[in-house]
Amino acid sequence: MIQNPIFEQFVNFGLTALVGFALGLERDMAGSENPHAGTRDFILIALIGSVSGYLSQFFQSPWIILGGFLGILSFLLSGYWINRKRDAGITTEIAVILTFFLGVLIVIGFKEMAIAIAIVVLVILSQKKAIQSFTKEIQLFELQAGIKFLIITFIILPVFPNQPLSDYMKTTFGTVHAYDESSSELCIRMDHIPSFASGDVVLLYKSSGEQLGPFTVKSHKGNVITGKFKKEGETLPLEGETLEKNIDILWLYNILKALNPYKIWLIVVLVSFISLVGYIAVKILGPGAGIGLTGFIGGLASSTVTTVSFAKRSLESPAFNRSFAVAILLASSIMFPRLLLEIAIVNYEMMKNIVLPMVIMGTTGILLALYFSLKRNKESAENKALMKLENPFCLKSAITFGIIFSAILILTRLATIYFGDRWLPLVSIISGLVDVDAIAFSLSDAQKAGIVSLDWASLNLVIGAISNTLVKLFYVFTLGSRKLFRQLAISFIIVCISGMITAAFYYIT
Repeated sequence: MIQNPIFEQFVNFGLTALVGFALGLERDMAGSENPHAGTRDFILIALIGSVSGYLSQFFQSPWIILGGFLGILSFLLSGYWINRKRDAGITTEIAVILTFFLGVLIVIGFKEMAIAIAIVVLVILSQKKAIQSFTKEIQLFELQAGIKFLIITFIILPVFPNQPLSDYMKTTFGTVHAYDESSSELCIRMDHIPSFASGDVVLLYKSSGEQLGPFTVKSHKGNVITGKFKKEGETLPLEGETLEKNIDILWLYNILKALNPYKIWLIVVLVSFISLVGYIAVKILGPGAGIGLTGFIGGLASSTVTTVSFAKRSLESPAFNRSFAVAILLASSIMFPRLLLEIAIVNYEMMKNIVLPMVIMGTTGILLALYFSLKRNKESAENKALMKLENPFCLKSAITFGIIFSAILILTRLATIYFGDRWLPLVSIISGLVDVDAIAFSLSDAQKAGIVSLDWASLNLVIGAISNTLVKLFYVFTLGSRKLFRQLAISFIIVCISGMITAAFYYIT
């Protein structure tokens, strides 16, 4: 590559002229009424921007750019004054200003950014009719729905803490009496006679909520307890400092530990997002195609969220239940190959061991979706006209799902703690109710670590996938129309039975 500053500047000026030519040509073809905004004018304006930027760097004075801009602005104002009696907009004038600054960006070293902005400007300018047509079709309630979604995503979501509620439910443990960093021995003075036994482990926190590390009890004398402290960071307990621990009510602690407000609200956002995507797809592509495409794409991201979104829609547009059934079946069926891909990345041997049941369940679901799709095509035009998605954003339904999701999170954590690995199938079933990806990665890690056998891990993953499939049917029952539930019930049961039979012959016999 040629390393010559002069050559590089010539390239920059040439690129600037090209950007000006492209924008000017578009304005000429659009029939701009500004006499100072033809193709040649745009080229020269872009070059003025580049020269201004170059001179400002050479003389180290940003005022040169300002002077160039004021000169261009005076030409624009004169052109606008000439056309003041005409009903003309200011699109061309804004494009001229952008062209000037694009020239500046190119010469000061932001070529990629300038080119990207120029392309965006060209698209906006050339799609005038499409944009005007789109804005005319947008209704007030659709705009309000978009605003609400932005509020819950960018204003409310960041406010929620991204940590379990148990972190906020702590009690005073005692005051640091003495700490020997060399031996890691920690003495804590408590307000009462301690009831801890030797070997008990307590996770200590500062009063500010910062986690210090585990404290293993050795002995106690009076109200002073002594033990080994293992620091987990740079912070150490200081003499006289008050220390805290988690609440003593274990079942309440486990419930609060399962609840992360940020993650739960993120699920609410995802439900709303899939709902909006489905609404937009239906509006652009038409009811049948839009719903099916959204189901397929939504299944790649979250089949559960997609199911919830379309279940809600079934209450608004019951005449289109077959289309919703197709979308939900597609989303649920895509989950199986997605699981295969995820497991293949972390545990190729396990992926090979689960490929048969996953492929059979996925194929069964897709065939059932095809069946509903063929029946859907027989719907009359009158029924299609009945589909009115009048509410692209329903926060109430999304929050309802968030509450259900929270309840299942609690159930999953309690089951995992109180049943453990001995009840792995039950844990897989309960974990599958919330997130099949989580149980998939957990089983993969356990199998690679030698904790469970390959067949046992694979069987439990299939169980988790079946559980996740059935919980979608539960969401349809609780959030959707009864007709949609009846249509999907048999299909989901067929998919699950196909997986059960395959797993039984493949892993058990």
